Parts: sequence; structure tokens; C-alpha cells
Amino acid sequence: MINSKLVLTATTVLGIFGLGWLIVPDILGRYWKIAPGANLDYMGHRYGALLIGLAVTVWLGRDAPNTRARRALMVGAFVSLVLTTALSLYGALALGLNAWPPFAVEAALSVPGARLELTA
Repeated sequence: MINSKLVLTATTVLGIFGLGWLIVPDILGRYWKIAPGANLDYMGHRYGALLIGLAVTVWLGRDAPNTRARRALMVGAFVSLVLTTALSLYGALALGLNAWPPFAVEAALSVPGARLELTA
């Protein structure tokens, strides 16, 4: 049985990627096959901060009562995951980036969220 607490807890995995982008954007840039430089560092830091913020938000909201606020949190996390999954797929197919592993993780996190959204 999939529940919102499980989905919100699993979504905190993104915080690990966020820490990586914030602390070592050059390493993650190499992994993704993105050209190094100041722009990569800047955007890596921005992306890392965003992922960490999302992870903290869903982690703190995972034990909240099932209210409109919790549903809003679920919808926001779901939209973020779906858009990120689509962009990872685009990066892998159209840009030749090393985006298949992130795509798999993001898709795995998106599917339970979709099931919850469709049944709620």
C-alpha cells in the first residue's frame, strides 16, 4: 500500500543530490557531461539549494495530518518530480547527457505520487 508518508519520505532522497550539487558541482557536472566553468558552479549551487529546500519541506511535512496543506505539499512535490523526470529524459535522449540513472530515480519517485494523486 502506497501512502503519502512513504512518498514524502522517499522524496527526501533528492536532498542527497542537492548536497552534491551544492558542495561539489564540478564532480556532478562531469558525471552529467556538462562543460565545467563558473556557470556550471553557479547553476549547480542554485539547483542544490532548491533540492535541499524541497527535501526539507517534504521531510517536515511527512508526519502532518492529512489536510489541504498536506495535499498541497504532495501536489507540489509531485509536479517537481514529474518536471524533473521529463527534463532528465530529454537530457538523456536529446542532449546525450548521462541522465539515465537520475531519470530512473525520479521516475521511481514520481509513480507512487501519481497513484496517490489519482486516488485522492
